[in-house]
Amino acid sequence: MFWPDKGDIASEIPTKDELIGMLQEAGVDYRVRRVPKGVLFGWGEEPHKSAHFVVEGMVEIYKLERDGRKKTLYFCKKGDFFGFQILGDSCVPIATASACADSELIAIPKESFFKALHTCPDFADMVVKYLYNLISVLTNESVQSAFYATAQRVPMLLLSLGRDEQGSHDAAADADADDGTPMPIIVKYNNSDLANILGISRNSVTSSISRLQEQGIVAKRRNSIEILDMDRLEKVTLLESSE
Repeated sequence: MFWPDKGDIASEIPTKDELIGMLQEAGVDYRVRRVPKGVLFGWGEEPHKSAHFVVEGMVEIYKLERDGRKKTLYFCKKGDFFGFQILGDSCVPIATASACADSELIAIPKESFFKALHTCPDFADMVVKYLYNLISVLTNESVQSAFYATAQRVPMLLLSLGRDEQGSHDAAADADADDGTPMPIIVKYNNSDLANILGISRNSVTSSISRLQEQGIVAKRRNSIEILDMDRLEKVTLLESSE
């Protein structure tokens, strides 16, 4: 599992039109898909034939144990790729992917993906940077798990998710409210989602969220969390990380 924060490489992620331009330059096949919420992209341990780029929506990547337990590994949002198992000989993933919101995706078959890597330098450069970013965030998550307590990791994750949400807004969404106060940031994850991402109990997340709510930093919604003050959330994160 890893943090959703894409960091500095987020600016390198292409738009839909830019990616399609690269694929057309390479002369390869691709397909734009509109996928309803709940649709599976194949099960873990079942070979997949395409990688996918998320244009809009959200895809959950998770692992199912034999006893039925589900472990969320991460969420793919706008600008994310998933399905890199096609780079291996077997094309067999270790996890299952499912649309957790109505989504628009670009599906790139394995043969097309490799041809684009070999014939379009911009595509190859983008993929290398994206994979490097995945390694970076995986390493970051390992560090967070090793050095920070559960109570610290919840606000740290919220800050990361909030920054990610900020970065995905267009100019209209980023505009301040009429009275000059910043618009609140909506993190579209519930307590169970956060617990799955961090690998901790739901009760631990609920306790931490309640503490932030009492301080007026966040507000709990039914299936999301509203960050009311990013600056104070960052200060809380820094304070708790230094304890």
